[in-house]
Formats: sequence, C-alpha cells, structure tokens
Amino acid sequence: MNEIDIAMTIYIIYMIVATFVSFKYGSTMIRKTGLFLPQTLIAGTINLALGVCAIIGWFFFAWRVNEFLFFGGLVLGIGLLVVGEAVLITALFLKRKKWIQIYNENFN
Repeated sequence: MNEIDIAMTIYIIYMIVATFVSFKYGSTMIRKTGLFLPQTLIAGTINLALGVCAIIGWFFFAWRVNEFLFFGGLVLGIGLLVVGEAVLITALFLKRKKWIQIYNENFN
C-alpha cells in the first residue's frame, strides 16, 4: 500500500467512526434526558462537524498530490457524510421509543 491508499483508508474509517461516535452520543443522551429532537440535532451536528474536519484534512493532503484525487476525495467525503447523516437519523429514529421508555421507567 502506498501513501494514497493509506490516506484514503484513514479518511473512510474516520468518516465511519464519526457516525458511530455521533450515534453513541445521541443514544446516551436520549436515554438520559428523554428528549429526542434536541439530542438528534446535536448528534447530527457532531457528525457534520467531524465530517467537515475529515474533508478539510483531505484537502490538505490531496491538494499537493493530484487534482483528480482532490475532487474524487471531495465527492467521496460528501457522499459518506450524507450517508452517515441518513444512517444516524434513521437509527436514532428507529430506537427512540425504546430509549424514551427506558427514560420514563428510570425517572417516573
């Protein structure tokens, strides 16, 4: 594996980990507070911020290598960001009743 392959692998893994971190935050805070929409918005913002940081990091790496790599990585990053946000919101939405029920059982 050369330098570009390693950078691309780290880029993709970082975007996936950003989605998992956002999901973990959202699930924990929904169970703690019982508030779905505010915690989902915060988790989505965390995912967006981490994704933008990854894309900026990709800019710094790829700009000096090749313009095709630069734009390909940009498209890949935006695609992973959109898919990550969709997966995050869908997963949080599907689990919300269970987590809110856990909150109600613990605090009522």
